[in-house]
Amino acid sequence: MGYVLSAVARVLEQPTAWGAAPEMALLAGPLWAAVLLGLLLGWAWRPRWAAGLVAAPAPAAAAQPPFATLGFWKAQLPARLRAPLGSAAAVRHGEEEEEDEVSVRGSSEAGSEELAVGKRDLANLWRLVEGRDGGPAWIKMMDRSLPTMTYQAWRRDAQTGPPQYQSSSIFEDATPEEVRDFFGDDEFRVSNKWDDMLVYHKTLEECQTTGTMKVHWVRKFPFFCSDREYIIARRIWKLGGAYYCVTKH
Repeated sequence: MGYVLSAVARVLEQPTAWGAAPEMALLAGPLWAAVLLGLLLGWAWRPRWAAGLVAAPAPAAAAQPPFATLGFWKAQLPARLRAPLGSAAAVRHGEEEEEDEVSVRGSSEAGSEELAVGKRDLANLWRLVEGRDGGPAWIKMMDRSLPTMTYQAWRRDAQTGPPQYQSSSIFEDATPEEVRDFFGDDEFRVSNKWDDMLVYHKTLEECQTTGTMKVHWVRKFPFFCSDREYIIARRIWKLGGAYYCVTKH
């Protein structure tokens, strides 16, 4: 801070613009160096799927890029699956889930412990997907498409709390079952190094009745940041031909 103030003082002391130019260059040099260093670090630690978003689309006659194939969606963090869902199906399935939760809570294994992810979480996700949560309108931020994939992203300013974001990834060459199986395959993330920020995972709890899971993740960050630990609860529901996954941490 003292260096910056002294540099500004030297600039103001110069009687002419030509005299101030060298001092301004000395002042701006470290700032530009910091900006370039930040860009280099950000690029070095970018997610692998980000390279596909910024790459120029290939000609139609060329070979199909990996961005549009089934292998590509294995190179990005899984997002929730957007699919049509009728309100009647949601209500009917919600009643079934309530019965399942009551039976689990009453069992000797679960006791009085409440499930980490339950019916209310499913209802909240369904309202968000269908745009029935009563919140502000979503503002589209990105819309990219290739022959077998479409990606869209939105944001909105919540009435309370930080901005909210949602994304939609539609894969023409992947079935809902493939996405479902891949979503919970933490071992594949680590062993194939497609999620190279995940360095450790362990399943802490798993309910055999509802499929609710609690997992422990450790994710690495750039050298000047310490690793971060997460306790994640997740659960998948099947509604018709679609799967809804709720993840909480």
